Amino acid sequence: MNCSEYENIKHFTYIEYCDYLQKKHGIGKYDYMTKSWNKNTKCTRTKEGLIAHHKYENCAIMLSKKEIAMSNPFEWQLAKNIVYCDYLEHLLLHVLICEHPSEEKNDFEAVGIGGVINFIVPELNDFYSGWVTKLEWQKKCHDLIKGNKDVYLTIIKRIKISCKNNPFFSEDCLFKSFNEQYGLWSSTQNKLIYNDIKSL
Repeated sequence: MNCSEYENIKHFTYIEYCDYLQKKHGIGKYDYMTKSWNKNTKCTRTKEGLIAHHKYENCAIMLSKKEIAMSNPFEWQLAKNIVYCDYLEHLLLHVLICEHPSEEKNDFEAVGIGGVINFIVPELNDFYSGWVTKLEWQKKCHDLIKGNKDVYLTIIKRIKISCKNNPFFSEDCLFKSFNEQYGLWSSTQNKLIYNDIKSL
């Protein structure tokens, strides 16, 4: 996603954006999980730089985890309910969930925000600071967004505004390195991107 595209879709609701992405990238041919609640490897599209997002993540958290998926309707794992997206599109999907959680969401589940602050933002902080993955599938996903740091910062600015009253969010959450926990990178190496985020 580039800046021009973001400007065209920034006012979409979560459901509108899901529909937009399914038109853009297509709907998968395979369900995300098998009937025995195991991930179906045929649904993966990382060779194209795209990752799978569950449309019903506005209702429940972590639907890619077997033990959590099993406590929710299997219908949510069907191909028609999977949205393919690049990393920046995935971040925006989660921001839109934070802004517009479903009225039917599971009780006591903070939908959207966990994906933002625990996974997507920390990884993109590392990537836009120079970290290079050794995983071929992940490299494909990173290559798709490598020239769009400006879009990343635009979405981060939106997060700072729209999530400021979320009880699970503080601005400190944006200053994380995902790979630091594995000894592959450090927050020190993310200093420049952190400064960019602070200035937004």
